[in-house]
Amino acid sequence: MTHLKYLALLPMAIVLSHAASAADQTVRRCEFEVKARCASGEARVTMTDKAVSRVEVDVIWCGLPGKPSYTCSVDVSRDDGESQWSGADGATVVTDTSLNPSEPDRIKVTIGRNVSIDLKEVQSAGRCGAGAELPQAIVIPANGKICRVWLGKL
Repeated sequence: MTHLKYLALLPMAIVLSHAASAADQTVRRCEFEVKARCASGEARVTMTDKAVSRVEVDVIWCGLPGKPSYTCSVDVSRDDGESQWSGADGATVVTDTSLNPSEPDRIKVTIGRNVSIDLKEVQSAGRCGAGAELPQAIVIPANGKICRVWLGKL
């Protein structure tokens, strides 16, 4: 009978352990719209135990009138099996070889009051539709939901 009590408590313990691990995650996110360039999107950085564990960037560029829009996406996580994660100069550096192993993409994320995502070394080819490109950098502000975005030159 005592064993049945422990078996009955086991599912509750599993649920509580998952809730505790989820409580250690923080997601910083923001949205942007650059009307002059007809681009919009959002950025998300997930931190687990104060360390960057996932980076997501989605950008939508307007298409020609009557044509579909173009998108760019970055989605890397520590457990994706395709990216390598390291620390350098107080930042997290993600090296992603999934699209081009001979010329890997490098994403640099710096966490402070704001979250800075440096995408200067990420290739748009393979991640973007024709006519679209990734921003060079995105800053997720501590207060507010509007990103600061640096796009490439025209």
